[in-house]
Amino acid sequence: MVEKIEDETIKLQCVSMLYALMEKFGDEISKTRLKELINLTEIGKMIRDEAIKEGEAKGKAEIIVKQLIKKFKKLPDKYVKQIKGLSEEALDIIATDIFDMEKVEDLERYF
Repeated sequence: MVEKIEDETIKLQCVSMLYALMEKFGDEISKTRLKELINLTEIGKMIRDEAIKEGEAKGKAEIIVKQLIKKFKKLPDKYVKQIKGLSEEALDIIATDIFDMEKVEDLERYF
C-alpha cells in the first residue's frame, strides 16, 4: 500500500508509523518481513545510511577519547561527554589538532 503513495513526505510518515506499530505489536516473522520490505525502498536506504553515519561518528569519538587519554593520561568525564556529542566535522578538527594540544584544557575551544 505504501508504495502507491506518491508524496515522499507522506510515504515516509506512513512507513515510520507502520514500523513503530510493528515493533510494538508485531510478531517476529511480521517484523522481519517489514524490515526486508523497508530495506528495499528508498526510505530504507536513507535509514541505513543515517545509521552508518551515526555509527562512524560514534566510533570516531571513541578513538579521539582514547587518543586524548593516552596523551594526557586522564580525561575528565565532562570532556568525554562533550566529545561524544560533537559533530563529525568538529571531531575531524580535534583529530587534526590533537598533536598541537599542550594541556587537556585546550579542548575547551571545541565546545
